[in-house]
Amino acid sequence: MTRRLNELDAMRGIALGMMLVSNFVSDLNFFDIMDVAEGSGWWWFSRLTAGLFVAVAGVAAFLASHKGDAHRVLQRSLRLAGYAYAITLVTWLVIPQAFVRFGVLHLLALAGLVALPLRGREKLALPVGAACLLLPWLTLSGGEWLGLRGYDYMTVDYFPLKPWLGVFLLAYFTGSYVYADRRPRLPYEWPDGLLWLGRHTLPIYLLHQPIIVGMLLLANAILAGELLP
Repeated sequence: MTRRLNELDAMRGIALGMMLVSNFVSDLNFFDIMDVAEGSGWWWFSRLTAGLFVAVAGVAAFLASHKGDAHRVLQRSLRLAGYAYAITLVTWLVIPQAFVRFGVLHLLALAGLVALPLRGREKLALPVGAACLLLPWLTLSGGEWLGLRGYDYMTVDYFPLKPWLGVFLLAYFTGSYVYADRRPRLPYEWPDGLLWLGRHTLPIYLLHQPIIVGMLLLANAILAGELLP
């Protein structure tokens, strides 16, 4: 089995750390504690975070496609889809006005399936990825469930195919050249804590939002005096 690349785990850990900060700020914005306007520094930070997170996933998908058979890759995508729709259900129950239809895990589950037939045909990821960047938005009701609608509705997490599937596939294509021999390119001793984050991204991602939102709701209740005797 091909060994893990520490630099990829490190990049994933950096992306996760950025996402924790970005989502905390987004939650503050959602609860009207602070305002994050489109085009602001925090808005661009969230886009940079998403881009790094998805790009690392694209490179990792290329490497994973050569570690085992297609069945394992398919299982991983289906597992991600299960987590994704569990998030959809929970957010629908807790915040029905802004629940998640097509968040980052939905995107990565679908992207993993799209990448399956590209194994051994990595060059095709370039035109397909570029085409995703040019996808038109659908104005039909329900387009958001497939990531085909623009950012014109309220939700706490949305990763449409344009541009994010394109980013994933372009990173997949890039990874096929940069890591063609599956060897590291950055000979650096990465901090153990950063590597740990990068190797436990999924459970941390699944747990961080309930913790952050719970803390904000608790703080709001305390400030409002609702928990005082």
